[in-house]
Amino acid sequence: MSYAELLQPQVKPRETATIASPPGFGLQISSKVKNAPPVKKPTQEELDQLKLKKAWEVATGPAKSVPMNCIMSYMTGNSLQMIPIMMTVMLLINPLKAILFEMNKAFASLETKNSTSLLLPKLVYVFFQLANAGIGLFKIWKMGLIPNGEADWLAWKQATQVIERLRM
Repeated sequence: MSYAELLQPQVKPRETATIASPPGFGLQISSKVKNAPPVKKPTQEELDQLKLKKAWEVATGPAKSVPMNCIMSYMTGNSLQMIPIMMTVMLLINPLKAILFEMNKAFASLETKNSTSLLLPKLVYVFFQLANAGIGLFKIWKMGLIPNGEADWLAWKQATQVIERLRM
């Protein structure tokens, strides 16, 4: 091959080229697609079953973050520093926001005529969100921010009055 051929290559027309079409682009496959039977439209019952299946996927979505939240909670330690405190606050606030504000939005497109079928997936969604919030509560307890011992309430405890004293 010369330098001139590299600068000005000769392009052969498609009819004279002997290159085969790539797999999936042959004429036989395109003719099969043209003669394919029409796609059957799903019935309302099948759509309701698909919506219920999707509702269960949405409901179990927060369960996938429980192990990661446990690991992250363990890895940040129990010290009172900025990152563990911020992570703990997020572990408490995000599940509550998801329950109060985002749950109805997540399940709105999955409503069916039988709306009671979404009651159980919604309860499972709330359970797993509360599990994530429980990880945050446990972390606060491990950090010592929840008053749970007698020493945490000494300001409100009355000093014991000694009735008798022994004199020597």
